[in-house]
Amino acid sequence: MYLLLNTSYKDNMELNYNVAMEEIFNQLGSKKIMVLATSFEDRVTARNMSCIMMNQKVYFQTDRNFLKSLQMIENPNVALCVDNIQMEGVAKIIGNADDAPEFCELYKKSFRASYDAYTHLINQIIIEVEPTFITLWKYADGHMPFRDFVDCKQNKAYREMYDISK
Repeated sequence: MYLLLNTSYKDNMELNYNVAMEEIFNQLGSKKIMVLATSFEDRVTARNMSCIMMNQKVYFQTDRNFLKSLQMIENPNVALCVDNIQMEGVAKIIGNADDAPEFCELYKKSFRASYDAYTHLINQIIIEVEPTFITLWKYADGHMPFRDFVDCKQNKAYREMYDISK
């Protein structure tokens, strides 16, 4: 449960940033299949990715020649989503398997078939996504919807109720 800091403004409640980030990454766990959206020059594409969560960042591997890689090189702003979590972030290439031993260990444990088939190919690269903004849909008492917003650039988090009475 988030620690509420301030409820002084209408329908918005300030949340503890660190607690909000911890809850989101606890919900994501150490591994997750997430949808990755990339874009460049008015072309937006999306696909499922096998992701590893480490240090409140998202990591995955891909081929450096794939469209998603080329798009991320030209425009590192990406989006990821899974379940009720939507994440915006900035992607960067951190190298290949030799440059990311911690990622490789977790990836091997979590996605063994993909690890065995692809990780040691010459064109494989490891991508790190640092979140910039996260939205999480939730329901109070099983029916009243609200969204938690986490602004990672500002280290701020807040909750906004979603009015369904109209």
